[in-house]
Amino acid sequence: MPNTTGSTKSIDYRDEKPQERCGEPLMKGRHSKDVDNIAPDGTSFADPSIEHFFLPKSGNRSKVDNGSTKKKRWAKIKGACTMQLLRRRLPIVQWLPSYNWSYAVFDLIAGITVGLTIIPQSIAYAGVAGLPLEYGLYSSFMGMFAYTVFGSVKESSIGPTAVMALMTFSYANEGGAAYAALLSFLAGIIELCAGLLNLGFLVEFISAPVISGFCSAAALTVASTQVKGLFGLKFSGSSFVEIWTGFFTNLSKINPWDAGLGCSSIVVLLLLRKLNSLKNLGSLKKVVCLRNRFVDGALWFISTSRNAIAVIGGCVAAYLLETNGLTPFTLTGNIKAGLPSFEMPPFSINKTDGEDGNSTIFLTFPEICSELGAAIGLIPLIAILEQVAIAKAFACGKQTDSTQEMIALGFGNILGSFFGAMPITSSFGRSSVQSASGVKTPLSNIYGGILVLLALGFMMPSLAYIPKAILASVIITSVIFMVELEELKPMWKSRRLELVPFGVTFFCCLFVNMEYGILIGAAVHLFLLAYMAGSRPHPELIRIPGNKKTAEKVIVKADTNLYFPGVEKFRQVLNEATDGETCVMVDLSHVTEIDYTALKMLKSVASDYHKRGLMVLHFTNASPKVTKSISSALHSADIDFLIPNTDEENFGQITDNV
Repeated sequence: MPNTTGSTKSIDYRDEKPQERCGEPLMKGRHSKDVDNIAPDGTSFADPSIEHFFLPKSGNRSKVDNGSTKKKRWAKIKGACTMQLLRRRLPIVQWLPSYNWSYAVFDLIAGITVGLTIIPQSIAYAGVAGLPLEYGLYSSFMGMFAYTVFGSVKESSIGPTAVMALMTFSYANEGGAAYAALLSFLAGIIELCAGLLNLGFLVEFISAPVISGFCSAAALTVASTQVKGLFGLKFSGSSFVEIWTGFFTNLSKINPWDAGLGCSSIVVLLLLRKLNSLKNLGSLKKVVCLRNRFVDGALWFISTSRNAIAVIGGCVAAYLLETNGLTPFTLTGNIKAGLPSFEMPPFSINKTDGEDGNSTIFLTFPEICSELGAAIGLIPLIAILEQVAIAKAFACGKQTDSTQEMIALGFGNILGSFFGAMPITSSFGRSSVQSASGVKTPLSNIYGGILVLLALGFMMPSLAYIPKAILASVIITSVIFMVELEELKPMWKSRRLELVPFGVTFFCCLFVNMEYGILIGAAVHLFLLAYMAGSRPHPELIRIPGNKKTAEKVIVKADTNLYFPGVEKFRQVLNEATDGETCVMVDLSHVTEIDYTALKMLKSVASDYHKRGLMVLHFTNASPKVTKSISSALHSADIDFLIPNTDEENFGQITDNV
């Protein structure tokens, strides 16, 4: 609301008001820590001048203190347990009362579509994790059910992902499904605690170049693990170097049937991926039937369900060939049918001795944790990064409750571990499918989960005929687009130093170890940031009220260079700066450098302004170097640069011309 006095209102985010904490309501006029020292007449017990009135001769003072303390504690507990808090922590309470049949139809379509996507993917990801294939399906349904109750973003779809499967592989290879389930349980505990303790700010210290390097290396590693299945080869080795060394050593042993089926499946899957875009080609734009709503819907469904179509087609072909006495393809073999049993994750196991393979050793919980090592902390960290990033991507400019997303993810992993699940998180590909399906509420996850349970109960005998080459092609076409080569060009143009943490993370993850690679990359970037004396910004929000000639304007003034630890703080201020029609200007007079993570944030905010039909994002007092960085990363239609006026008294004239 404009300030009617005509004065300029300035808000400094360094001087924030104290927030009400859960279970500790603020006492009006006094600090909460002094509540127990207040007498009924308003005086303080801490005042020595009135102390003699309350020094009992018979111990009555302790009774008074105990009674008042209990009442105040009970009042604090009642104040914390509000309906608003319940709705925040149980989002289902918000949307379920208004649920209707129209929503149910859209959610059913979205759930079935995602279910057809997650079934073949989860089976393939179980192979990536080194687990029996049924464990992929065991990991798919409980996360969906938990997210229905605790999730805050309707488009988000939780389940097995390529990155989680890859990070589980070395531990599952060491301790089998027991280690995978325990990892899921421990990851869920850490994620839940991080959400309840509001520790989401920790992910801010993993920058965009480090994440890009990690995801690119993970995608190449996952794709490389499928080379053996794609070409029908059998040799030892699981790392990137070992796989490609074994591949070129065993070229003469390639199964031509598997190789032909796998490579042709990759081509078909890539074509089906673009099937829905064929109608926009120049020669097909005039074809009337492609503009039909039902034809368009059919093309979209075929494109979305391409993985399921490939798996079903491969099963049918392999079955028909086997009935005629031919087995040219390498098949997955029998997959255990039936629902998984409900049991606690193993906190102690009898493990086969790796030296002779005949004896077993008993491992206690601390010994298992010692073997799991850094994965106990890194797997939930990566899972939270993916979960929160995907939630923000589908929030469409709305505020994302990162705390609630971590809580939902934690419950999903904890509950899934009771059914033998490996660690899970949100999948961008399946979330995109869910969004494109017109999902209305998180209840769509229920339908997808039920479809997975039906597959476990009735489809397992048929899935034994899946050719391994088909599964390999499904994985390769799913992860290959995670290689973020397109990020190199804007990094080079905006700030070439960002390529150092990207390269360090990429090569360490690829050739050393995924877990330590991301730690090394993050440490290198933080070291570079500390070297450049970077700090978190405290942006100032200045509102210039409108008048008869000009509209209201808002200036967001950065007080330091924009580096990745302060990105979310600056994004928060930019989101608070506009109510939909206000002109927003970013004053960069104190900024001499912007890193790539901050540029991605500005691009996201400017794009969101554009999508919502708001004014473009204006930058003023930007140096030539900063102007070049912003121009190289952001679309010119979403931003505008104002020429700085050296006369500070005429600053209002600049803003009047916006």
